[in-house]
Amino acid sequence: MLSTVIAFSALAVAANALAIPLNPVADRIELASCEYPNGTANALNMYSCSASGDTIEVKWVKITDLDGKDMYPIDPRKPFILELVAYNNGPDYEDNKVDVRLFEYQKSWSTGKCGWAEIPTFGALNGIDGCDFAKNCPLTHGDLDLKIELDLSAYSSIISMLTANSAIQLQISMKDYNPGSKHEEITCVEAQLRIN
Repeated sequence: MLSTVIAFSALAVAANALAIPLNPVADRIELASCEYPNGTANALNMYSCSASGDTIEVKWVKITDLDGKDMYPIDPRKPFILELVAYNNGPDYEDNKVDVRLFEYQKSWSTGKCGWAEIPTFGALNGIDGCDFAKNCPLTHGDLDLKIELDLSAYSSIISMLTANSAIQLQISMKDYNPGSKHEEITCVEAQLRIN
């Protein structure tokens, strides 16, 4: 009985010590709030992250709804069209796989600075069959004008980790899976965008 009273007394002292009121101005805890980077408040920001040996150069990207109207910000719960203009300096690609890394623009708890933080997907966005998912094969040599209907609902568990009305970055790396290939990267794109 005495040990129980001592334990509760120690707990009460500890709780009381932790309940010291904070100075509401000087000790304010600021939750993460970052401006949209690189113009992503109003438009998609896309650039190449390709290595020197990559053969497909992405020149232009536009996102529309299924009726062809511009769609921004993106609602990942709804299907959309990715219009893509690119140039393939390599052979025809009959098969490709895509790896995607996902980042969210947020304030770091440790530094207080805004930056891109990777969201772990534990491999769920690796090895996506580009031909089946985007229905864009073959990727022929020369100019590529593609309209790809994308439905991300299969990735809803990953998308649900994202904060609504935030900026995200997708690093999309496409690899050659033609017979006899070494599965080398053929293009890489960074797409920064705002999601609803």
